[in-house]
Amino acid sequence: MGGFRFSRMPPAVARRAALAAGILAALASVFVVVGILLPGTVEVTRSVEIAAPPEQVFPLLNSLDAWTEWTPWGDVQSRIEGPAAGAGARRVWDDPIIGAGSLSITDSRPFTSVDYMVEVEGGALRFDGSIIVEARGAGSLVTWTERADLGWNPLMGWTALNMEETQGAQLQDSLERLRRHVEEG
Repeated sequence: MGGFRFSRMPPAVARRAALAAGILAALASVFVVVGILLPGTVEVTRSVEIAAPPEQVFPLLNSLDAWTEWTPWGDVQSRIEGPAAGAGARRVWDDPIIGAGSLSITDSRPFTSVDYMVEVEGGALRFDGSIIVEARGAGSLVTWTERADLGWNPLMGWTALNMEETQGAQLQDSLERLRRHVEEG
């Protein structure tokens, strides 16, 4: 009866395979350890000056429906829950690309500021933000700040490294869209 025979790997090949596996394991370990040691918190701030008084700018910040006109939220299938504007207004989505989540206005101070919270995937990722409007002569200075605690997940530590650039670009783009929307009417 013929049986299947396992051929033995030549010793030189076995040593190279073991060395390669060891190097890959060491690199993976370094990746995980460094990811854990990287900062897990992010704070991004951007500002724009708008040639309009706070009374004209604030309604666009206080209404989540209006956010579709100057943020990327217009590209995401979502629905508004609760009041149309102010504290308690909430946008909810379940998008195949960005996941399920919500954006809720948590505090609104007329013509001064709007605070909000974004939760994705049941709170696995959470951003807290504030948009402050200050009178500047006949215009307004709008300052948008977002903060996130990305936790101890090593992948999120690596993600946090470029959040200042990527999230900052998104905030700046949205603020520029807001400026154009207000100034061009």
